[in-house]
Amino acid sequence: MSFKLSKRLNKIVEMCDTVDTIIDVGTDHGKVAISIANKGLSKKVIAIDNKEGPLQSCEKNAKLFINNDNVEFKTLLSDGLNNLTVEDKKNELGIIITGIGYDNMKNILESINDYNFKYLILSPHTKIVELIKYLENINIEIVQQETLYDDEKYYYILKAKKKMCLINHL
Repeated sequence: MSFKLSKRLNKIVEMCDTVDTIIDVGTDHGKVAISIANKGLSKKVIAIDNKEGPLQSCEKNAKLFINNDNVEFKTLLSDGLNNLTVEDKKNELGIIITGIGYDNMKNILESINDYNFKYLILSPHTKIVELIKYLENINIEIVQQETLYDDEKYYYILKAKKKMCLINHL
């Protein structure tokens, strides 16, 4: 048994690289997190939402659709990344933040450099230009940008990483 991903959700999963832990902030129904678990892109997948209803839906879907016993799948009630364990913060992370507005995304990203992330997948519903400028200001560079039309809307999906700092020795 499986479920079909929309064009947008499928692109988000395709943009993920293999890391220790992938975190899906704002998971809602859990389709992205479950697809990542099934593909085995990480040892651990954490599906986060700030509402209990969507998390219960995600948990139900995970029981029905996850077919990879080698991945630890966990749900977490949290406003952004606030309730992650110290251990989870230290792992090499892929962090997905999609389906929310720029202002909420910016609040989550304010402490992002405190996390050991390899990459971010970001897709705000609003203010894409402001997000790009904000990332530049916090020393994060966009390494991939996708624009797609799905369900009668345009979506912008960014993949970003910490900028490399090169120190010149004289």
